[in-house]
Amino acid sequence: MSTTVKGVYRNGRIVLLETPKGVEEAEVVVTFPDAAVSAGDSTDREARRQLALKWLREGGWNLGGAPYPSRDELHDRTR
Repeated sequence: MSTTVKGVYRNGRIVLLETPKGVEEAEVVVTFPDAAVSAGDSTDREARRQLALKWLREGGWNLGGAPYPSRDELHDRTR
């Protein structure tokens, strides 16, 4: 059975972000995701996300939101 924990690779070292439970010593395999995120990427990603939301809203897509049903209205739906 394998255990997965997240970590960060920086300056030739890997730092685990959490401690694997029940593992004192083990062989490991390190996989770098294709879409590794850097500080600059997160800014670009946020800009693309905002652009996509704008496109959806202007296209008439219902993205949810207010007005929200009251608690009583939700209970009435299940009776």
